[in-house]
Amino acid sequence: MPQRRKKSRSKQTPQLRALALLACLIVIAGAVWYFARDRGAATAHHAVARADFGDRLRTLAGRRGARPAEIDADDPIRRVGGVFVRTWKISLPDQEAVRLLRGDLKAETATWQGRLSTPPRWESDDGRIRVDLEGEAFDIHLRVAGGKAASVPTKPPTAPPRPTERPTLPASAHGRLAILLDDAGQNRELVPEAAALPEAIAVAVLPFLPHSVDTAAELHRTGHEVWLHLPMEPRGYPKENPGPGAILVSMPEREVRTTVRSALNNVPFIVGVNNHMGSLATENLRTMTWVMQEIAGRGLKFLDSRTTAGTVAEEAARAQGIPTGRRNVFLDNDGHANAIERQLDEAIYLARRDGSAIAIGHMHARTLRVLEREAERFSARGVTLVPPSKLLH
Repeated sequence: MPQRRKKSRSKQTPQLRALALLACLIVIAGAVWYFARDRGAATAHHAVARADFGDRLRTLAGRRGARPAEIDADDPIRRVGGVFVRTWKISLPDQEAVRLLRGDLKAETATWQGRLSTPPRWESDDGRIRVDLEGEAFDIHLRVAGGKAASVPTKPPTAPPRPTERPTLPASAHGRLAILLDDAGQNRELVPEAAALPEAIAVAVLPFLPHSVDTAAELHRTGHEVWLHLPMEPRGYPKENPGPGAILVSMPEREVRTTVRSALNNVPFIVGVNNHMGSLATENLRTMTWVMQEIAGRGLKFLDSRTTAGTVAEEAARAQGIPTGRRNVFLDNDGHANAIERQLDEAIYLARRDGSAIAIGHMHARTLRVLEREAERFSARGVTLVPPSKLLH
């Protein structure tokens, strides 16, 4: 009897092993399916996250009849309250196309789990839609091609308008005035004159020029602040050429950073950076962010020369924690001595009215001579000269 039970048990063993192996295979297959499903979902999620809503916006606008030349994308990009706001302007064939694209955008925004807001009433051929996504927003201007925004008719003036007279400031009004002279480094002829000006007047030196290094060294030796006058791409480039070492909006990130570092290393004794030209580059938030990150890494300051009303350079600098400010007056866009004097009067007035002002001039003979002539009168005229770095925060 014991032998028969042993034989029966030996017959059952292969069956049990087969069942156990089958169970293991089922468990393994289930685990593989489960993780593959989760990984696929995560991959799909990340693929959506990496996609650009702008690409979809361009596609949808094209389907509703907008030609490529009628889609003005990312002009400008600005940072508002920690969110990058991308401005798009789209022209469509007619009001029906506008209506359909609005519906497309509503559905697409829901797919991206975003938030869409529109004006309560759409009364003209023009209108705006805002799409808020995680970390960025789209300010979308829709219009019918050739359409104009509604306007209120006004009567033409019966007489030429008179300029508004500036209010007279009290005699006690006093302010601080900073002056920065750009474009140094091109030659040495005017360096002794600039060095003889009050020490508070600073000088911005262009990089990679024959006299960039010795000009910076001489002005530093005589007590003046030295700034890097960083060339940036203007509108009209390359006909308008900012010179060697320019930051171009077409540059990839690595090239922008390398170009900035090279310029920072080229001009010694610098306390800060301001832009040379840059009417195109300073409107590009992406490029300016890379530039400012390099400046912040050196612990330097930034002064926005404001060569365009659309500049985002100051905003980008503040986002990186850089002490920054903006130019209030250009002294010598008109190079005649009496025009320079009028602009200096304006700078003094603003400094007294607002408490401080920053004026930018250039290393031009007439500018230097006006400043030399006025140097001893600043205090009597109600301003204290200070280096530009003292007015940045």
